[in-house]
Amino acid sequence: MIERDGSHLIGFFCDMPMVGSGYFGMVQMGLLAACRKAGCELVVKAFDLQSTDIPEQIQSLIVRSPLLGVVLPAPLCDMAELLQVLHAVGVPVARIAPYSEAGTTFDICIDNEKAAYDLTAYLIGLGHKRIAFVKGPPDHGDAKARFVGYRKAMGIAGLPVIEELCVQGMFDFNSGIVAGEELLSVKPLPSAIFACNDEMAVGVVAVAHRLGLRIPEDFSLAGFDDSPLARTVWPELTTCRQKMDLMGYLAADFLIDPPAAPEDRKRSQDHDLVIRQSTAPVRE
Repeated sequence: MIERDGSHLIGFFCDMPMVGSGYFGMVQMGLLAACRKAGCELVVKAFDLQSTDIPEQIQSLIVRSPLLGVVLPAPLCDMAELLQVLHAVGVPVARIAPYSEAGTTFDICIDNEKAAYDLTAYLIGLGHKRIAFVKGPPDHGDAKARFVGYRKAMGIAGLPVIEELCVQGMFDFNSGIVAGEELLSVKPLPSAIFACNDEMAVGVVAVAHRLGLRIPEDFSLAGFDDSPLARTVWPELTTCRQKMDLMGYLAADFLIDPPAAPEDRKRSQDHDLVIRQSTAPVRE
C-alpha cells in the first residue's frame, strides 16, 4: 500500500487522442475548479492505449508522486486491469461515464443510451427516415451506448438501420471527414446524420461545405456533447449536452471529500437536447 497521507495531488489519466478535444478541455476545467477550491493540484497523464505496459507506467507514476486519487474518463474507466492496479495500491478512483460496473469506484454517470435515443427520436419526429450514424471508437463505452440508443429509437419507430449508413469514426475531426466523405457519396443522401460526438460532426460539416451541400437544406446533422465546437461551427450544431465541466468537478470532489455511504458512490447527470440551426424537418 502506497502512503498517501497529506497528498494534495489528483491524477487525471486519459488516452492520447482525447488531449486537445473539447471534451477534454471541459472536463479539465471542472477538475481544476474543484482542485483550486480544495487547494489541490492536478496531474494530467495521457497514455497510448496501444502500449502493453500501461499498468506498469501507472504504478511507476504513483510511486514517484503519491496521489490523493485518480479520475478516469472513458475508455480508461472501463479497463479492468487498470482498475485492479489502482485498487491494489490503494488509490481511490473516480470514473466519468463508465460503461461497466466496478463496485470499488466513485462513478459520475450519464445515460448515453437514453441520450442518443432521445436525439434520434427528435430527428425521427422531424420526419427523417434515412438517418445515418457515425460511430465512435469500438472499445469506447460511451460510443457503444450511443449506438445502442440510436438503433433502439430506429427500431421502435419501425425504421431500418441501414448498414452502409452506419460508419466508423474515432471521436476526432479527421475521422469525421472520412465518415462525411463516405456518407455524402451515398445516393440518395441520408436525410439526416447523427455523429456521436461534436468533433466528428464538424468533420462532416467540412465535407458538406467542400461539396457545396447545404445544412440543413440538403441534410440535417446532429452531434453529441455540446462542446464549444458546436457553437462556433456554421451552422451551429444541434447536439446533446452533457455537463462535462460539472462531471469533472464532481469527480474531483468525490476524491477530495469521499462519501461514507456506499449508496452515495454514484451520481447521475441529466442530459439536454440543444436544438440549433443544423437540423430541420425533412424535405420531400
